[in-house]
Amino acid sequence: MFRKPLTRHVLCMSGGAVLAVVLCLAFGAWSVQRDRAEQAGELADSYVNLARRITGEAVETIDAIHAEPAECGPQEVARLRALVLNSRFLKAASRLENGQVVCTSIIGRVDPPAQPPRVDLAGDGGRRISFNVPELGAPGSRSMVIREGNAMVSIHARTFIDLADPRLDFALVAKDGDVGRLLFTNTPALQGLERVSGTEPTLTFNGQRYQVRCLQAYTGCIVATLRVPQGVWGSPVMIEMGAFGLLLGLSGGFAFSAFLGRSRSLSRQLLLAMRSGELRVVYQPIVRLSDRRRVGAEALLRWTDATGKPVSPDAFISEAERNGMIGQVTRFVISRVLEDLGDGLRRRPDFQVTVNVSADDLMDSGFLPFLSARLQAARLQACSIGLELTERTTANSRELSRAIARVREAGHKVYIDDFGTDYSSLSYLSRLRVDAIKINRTFMQALHDQSDQDTIAPQIVVMAEVLGLTMVVEGIEEEQQAAYFHTLAPDALAQGWLFSKPVEASLLFS
Repeated sequence: MFRKPLTRHVLCMSGGAVLAVVLCLAFGAWSVQRDRAEQAGELADSYVNLARRITGEAVETIDAIHAEPAECGPQEVARLRALVLNSRFLKAASRLENGQVVCTSIIGRVDPPAQPPRVDLAGDGGRRISFNVPELGAPGSRSMVIREGNAMVSIHARTFIDLADPRLDFALVAKDGDVGRLLFTNTPALQGLERVSGTEPTLTFNGQRYQVRCLQAYTGCIVATLRVPQGVWGSPVMIEMGAFGLLLGLSGGFAFSAFLGRSRSLSRQLLLAMRSGELRVVYQPIVRLSDRRRVGAEALLRWTDATGKPVSPDAFISEAERNGMIGQVTRFVISRVLEDLGDGLRRRPDFQVTVNVSADDLMDSGFLPFLSARLQAARLQACSIGLELTERTTANSRELSRAIARVREAGHKVYIDDFGTDYSSLSYLSRLRVDAIKINRTFMQALHDQSDQDTIAPQIVVMAEVLGLTMVVEGIEEEQQAAYFHTLAPDALAQGWLFSKPVEASLLFS
């Protein structure tokens, strides 16, 4: 049989095809599993870093309450509310006396004093943590509470759950030694998890390998793996195709796939997404509250990956900042905005599109010349593009002030995005000398949960008027909210689902 050349070629090629495909499938499966583990580890690290920021902010606020003990009068209530306003994640701040809650930022003096919530977990330094606690003075609202000494702060009950990237199957575990208490999981596969070692980066549970990252100060951990749809790596069809002779196609395809699997970090995927068209820009209209006329829009970056799943902007923007890619992302958005809306902006010179930028962008000596050149090529004025400054990176305020001044001199308006979170210091805001503030959408929830008398929105409006700032209210979803802010600030601008969801460029001017 082997003496016949045709038979020998067929048998050798068929045997080689089977062997190559089996090896490539095995290698590809290993590579993909490693890639998934690396991605899950990156996302878990990102989660822990965000959680550390939240708990750090809570501890700083507790220390600030302890630093100035006072009776629960109007001045102390105002101070507690200021601490909450100056925070990004806190919902309420309270003071205790003799082990009872006597003063809160939500309702002021508590009369009679209330018992603090039951302790669910004890952290380092005598801190006590309670989960899923009804918020005092906010019916229907539940919080996570951190208490130490005579100070207590509240964080929204779902904050630590919503931080997790939607691509993860995960569990949040409170750890006492090697024994874990399951606080939350979004997958049945992790039900019954009881033992977590904070020193090991991985664990295997029910035959599945998970990444483990812990926040040691609070003995809390996230146990996570990447949620990936069922693939075709083990499909009998592929093995049969390889067995029937597709040696070059299948072996080359799987080798290339394995190479891609080894190198698919989130930052590399972002670069490829900018080149391949997976990144797109949508526009959320900004209206004038007095007549609901569209006067501008915010450019929002969206990413749908090759599997059809949306990637969280917080995840890929943070990754871009960590890897020094944020300038490329910002330039991508500006270029796309001018390509999408050039004709419409020339017809509407009073219409302004705002683009999110970082402090690094503004202080980059090449940024303003790039922006000016692109506007000139599009035959547009500088006022057509506004810049929303976000504080994902820290910067020397003096250098940042000079950078903002250069941008404003060029004709661009500068906005502070998400006011009330990162940029909530009034003195810092006055030093930056910007044009406008955008009130964070969390204040809409506060307005929904509290009475008109309890919200701090009037103080923000007064502050904006004193500093001569335009005010844009984000996250308006109900007529009640729009009416409230129109009464409070008739000249304010607004955006939110009440007026329009983010739309494609072709629908913005319709």
